[in-house]
Amino acid sequence: MRSKFVGQRGFTIVELLIVVVVIAVLATLPVAAYSGMQQRGRDTQRVSDMKAIVKGLEMYKTLNGSYPTTNTISSWEVSSKNPSQFLSVLKTSGVMSTVPVDPVNTSTTDQYGLLYKYYRYNAGANGCDPARGAYYVLAVGDAESSSSQLSNSPGFQCGTRSWSAEGGWVTGGYTN
Repeated sequence: MRSKFVGQRGFTIVELLIVVVVIAVLATLPVAAYSGMQQRGRDTQRVSDMKAIVKGLEMYKTLNGSYPTTNTISSWEVSSKNPSQFLSVLKTSGVMSTVPVDPVNTSTTDQYGLLYKYYRYNAGANGCDPARGAYYVLAVGDAESSSSQLSNSPGFQCGTRSWSAEGGWVTGGYTN
């Protein structure tokens, strides 16, 4: 008697490899999409944080007549170098209970350009009108998502300098 399996054959190794590759490709699609969603979520958080810091800076100016000076002597105050000290004057003055720092703030160096930074310039610096008083620039290094610019960046420029292209989100304000 003849077996009913005679003449049937199994899958070849090539066919099995093709199936495995197709499954692997399909499995990576959700991972890539999820990663993109996380990046966009952190970028949205950055914009929200910047708006909260701007409100804190404006409240500080209302109470003290000027924006806070930086904690560093000659450079930007950045969130990645010492997160607990970033704009700490807003906390100590009671204007904010906590000052947000970048969600990826994981190292002491700015590996990806992702950090919050603040600098207060004296009146007239960079060719700005001295009558407008001292001014600050607040920025996020870069965006994580597809472009380096975050949505709704107001930008900032005065005199001979524009900070608008120097970060993913930039703003500034004058004392007067």
